[in-house]
Amino acid sequence: MAGSGSEGSAASSSAQAVRKTKKRHHPIRGKSQSDIVVGVVGPRRKSPDYMAASLGNSVLGQFGMMGRIGGVVREKSGLAYYAYSSLHAGTGPGSWEVTAGVNPSNVGKALGLIEKELRRFVKSGVTKEELADSQANYIGRLPLSLESNNGMVSAILNIHRYDLGMDYYQRYESLVRSVTRDDVLEAARKYIDPDRLVIAVAGP
Repeated sequence: MAGSGSEGSAASSSAQAVRKTKKRHHPIRGKSQSDIVVGVVGPRRKSPDYMAASLGNSVLGQFGMMGRIGGVVREKSGLAYYAYSSLHAGTGPGSWEVTAGVNPSNVGKALGLIEKELRRFVKSGVTKEELADSQANYIGRLPLSLESNNGMVSAILNIHRYDLGMDYYQRYESLVRSVTRDDVLEAARKYIDPDRLVIAVAGP
């Protein structure tokens, strides 16, 4: 709701990060495109650092032309048909993922650029301008997300499902504005280790 994180079913409460990067290729006959998912275990929806992770994810692969990931992998390098990141949080540990669709011959190059951006993200975090833009986007989108009946029902459901408090959307703007660059960097380093990724590639 109003952010770049996805509030849905959670991963298993026993989800554990891998000890080192694992990659698996799933062959699919007749497919002309390779779909890539790079993932790590992400925060619970009610984790204190969820908002910091969500705002960071917006910069990493959502805001504008799919954030840094989309800008580098798709727009600048032309290696992907689509490329973005997403945060899926629930009542248990969720997932933080980077997804891309590429020509099979570009899988290696695309993965290299994704890893490079993840390393940059956990090293330097986000800029003051990137965070401010992301915060303004979150706050500006909230009223629109509550205009429809479906949006209002979804908001109420999330409040109860994740025990956010009945005043959550009254506090929402202050929660978003309270996140600092250090908060985003701390969340990035907590959940993302570029040397401990799970990589799945489906395609020819």
